Amino acid sequence: MFGGVHELSIDSKGRLAIPAKFRELLLRHYTPAVVATLDSRSRLLIYPEPEWGKVAEQLLSLKVAGNPTLQRYQNLLLHNADTLELDTAGRVLLPTNLRRRVDFDKEVTLVGRANRLELWGREHWEAEMNQALDIDPDELAFQLSQTDLQL
Repeated sequence: MFGGVHELSIDSKGRLAIPAKFRELLLRHYTPAVVATLDSRSRLLIYPEPEWGKVAEQLLSLKVAGNPTLQRYQNLLLHNADTLELDTAGRVLLPTNLRRRVDFDKEVTLVGRANRLELWGREHWEAEMNQALDIDPDELAFQLSQTDLQL
């Protein structure tokens, strides 16, 4: 499972160096191929190829007829999914069409989240973390009490 936060830069050719920790997990448990797709204007999702296959199956099984919001989200993820190969230096070339759709340029944060990586623009990541750190403790306690989560 992926975990951890890495501040990185996308080079002038659009390449992203995948940190050794994540590369080792990819090569040990999967293959050197990943699938990147749009999720929003603030981040890309990057899945090991076999994990993306599972996600794609779930997306295709969604009942989207009559639900334009779900249909658009399904289309966003599926239409923009692109398979990327790690090069010998452990980098992936982020496709131009994905880079131009997200609201970040060079400075990024790569985050491990269970079965996937998330690539955030640095400013978006900082804003997201600040919002999470500012959650009202009482509201959080109440919301957690409505779940089965035990920390």
